[in-house]
Amino acid sequence: MKPKRSPLPPWKRPSRVAWLVLAVAGACWLALHMPDSRPAPRTERAGCGITVPTAENAAPNVRRAPAGSGAPVETGHARRPAPDHPVEKLAAKAKTFGRLFGIVGVAAFLGGLVEARRWYLVLARSMGTLIRLSRLPEIVGLAMPTALCSNAAANGILVSSHAEGEISTSALVAGGMANSYLAYVSHSIRIMYPVIGAVGIPGALYFTTQFLGGLLVLFGVLLWHRRRVGADGPAREARTVPRAQTAPLPWPRALAKAVERSCTLLFRMACITLPLMLGIEWLLKSGAFTFWEQAVPERINRFFPAELLSIVAAQMGGLVQSSAVAANLRADGLIDGTQILLAMLVGSAVGNPFRTLRRNLPSALGIFPVPTALTIVVTMQLARLMVTLCAIGIVVAYMHCTFR
Repeated sequence: MKPKRSPLPPWKRPSRVAWLVLAVAGACWLALHMPDSRPAPRTERAGCGITVPTAENAAPNVRRAPAGSGAPVETGHARRPAPDHPVEKLAAKAKTFGRLFGIVGVAAFLGGLVEARRWYLVLARSMGTLIRLSRLPEIVGLAMPTALCSNAAANGILVSSHAEGEISTSALVAGGMANSYLAYVSHSIRIMYPVIGAVGIPGALYFTTQFLGGLLVLFGVLLWHRRRVGADGPAREARTVPRAQTAPLPWPRALAKAVERSCTLLFRMACITLPLMLGIEWLLKSGAFTFWEQAVPERINRFFPAELLSIVAAQMGGLVQSSAVAANLRADGLIDGTQILLAMLVGSAVGNPFRTLRRNLPSALGIFPVPTALTIVVTMQLARLMVTLCAIGIVVAYMHCTFR
C-alpha cells in the first residue's frame, strides 16, 4: 500500500489560484460599490460600552441624557467620513483587512507550532491521575493521548479491548466520552489561535467556556464510573497497545509546517472569508437585514440585533470565517466585544445538531456498537449544548444588568 501523500498547498493548484483571483476581484467590486450608509443611532450602555439601536435619538454618537436634563450627551468619537475616490476606498479596506490578516496569520503560525511540537500533550499527561481516580482500566489512559491525534484510532483501541473482554461496557462509554472531549480540544486548538487573533477577548472567553464546560462534564462522567464500579473496581491491567505517533517534529520541520499552515489559512481566507466579509457588510448597509428588526420583539432585538445574525450565519461555515466577519463589523463600529461573544455562543448552539448529524454520529456509528455510539454522542452533544445555553444566559444577564 502506497503511503498517503500530503496535499499540495493551495497556491500550487491552478484551480485554487483562479478561485483566489475571482475572489479578490469580487471583493474589490464589493468595496467599490459599498453603500455609504451609517449605522442606526445607538444608545450606549454602562459597563462594557455595548450599544443598542433606539428610535429616540436622531443624531449619531449621542446617548440619552439623564432624566431631567433636556440636552443630549455626546459619546465617543464621530465616525470618519467614508472615502469617495475608488483608490481611497480600496486603500481603506486594504488597511483594515491587512491588519486583520496579519494578526490571524501570526496566530495561526503559533497554533501550527504548538501542534507540530505536540505541546498540547501536557493535557493528556495530566488526565492520567483522573483515570486512576475514576478506576478506569489502564487501556483507557493509554488511548487518551492518541485521541489528541486521531479520535478514530483512540476509539478503535477501546473497542478492540472491549471485544476481547478486557474492559467493561461502562469503561468503554466513559473512555469514549473522554476521547470525544480530548478530540474536541485538539480540533479547537487548531482554530483557537486565529479566532482569538481576530476578535481578541471574546474569542478567548468563548473557548474558555467550551473547554471548562466540557471538562466539568468529563468530571461528571468519570465520577459516575467511579461510583458504578465501586471500591472493588477492575484492577485488571490491560495490555499495552501501539499508539499514534506523538513525538514532536524537529524544529526546522515544525517551523516549516507552521509557516505552511499559516499561509494556507490566509489563502483560504482570501478565497472565502474576504468576499464573505464584504458581502455581509454590503447586505447590512443595503438594508437586507431590516426584516429582523421588524420580525422580532424589541426586547430581543436590543440584545441580538441583525448584525449578530450575520455572524451566526457565517459561523455555519466555520469559526475562523465568523470571527473575521465579527472583526470587520466591530471595526465599522456596528458591534462590540460582548455582542461578538453572544453571537459566537448562539452560533455554536444553533450548529450543534447539524454537527452531530453530519460528523459526530456517523463517525461514532462506524466504530462503536450502535447503543454505545448513541449513548456517547447524544450525551456529549447534549452536555455541550447545555453548557453553551448556560453561557448564553450568563452573557444576556450581564448585558441586561449593564443597561442604564
